[in-house]
Amino acid sequence: MEGRLIPEGYFALRPAYRNLFESVPSVQLHHRALALTTLGTTTAFWAWSRVLPLPPQLRLGTTLLLLGAWAQVSLGVTTLMYAVPVSLGSAHQAGALTLFSVAIFCIHTVRVPPAKQLAARAATAAARHSGVAALA
Repeated sequence: MEGRLIPEGYFALRPAYRNLFESVPSVQLHHRALALTTLGTTTAFWAWSRVLPLPPQLRLGTTLLLLGAWAQVSLGVTTLMYAVPVSLGSAHQAGALTLFSVAIFCIHTVRVPPAKQLAARAATAAARHSGVAALA
């Protein structure tokens, strides 16, 4: 921020806890740190998920999460470069909601199905397997 790693005025307010919510330089730095750590972990998670045998729905979710995170960071940088016009600020807010929704979709796809569904799947798999064994 203005050529510095830690912005001028960071933690200038007293009492110190006010800087977390009221100091523009502090909030900006924390927002950027959160954005970059989110982008880094999302990218690493996506790369790790490529080597796992995931269901197609979850594979789609991880790809959408990656694209959403990169788009959100890009939109955030663009918003700052243009001095936060309302249209870009609103788009950045909408992007956050979209990214959150994709994260919920990913969490939903990895849920453990209820016991009845697991039992039905096991019975179907066993019936298929016994039918194949009878044909052989």
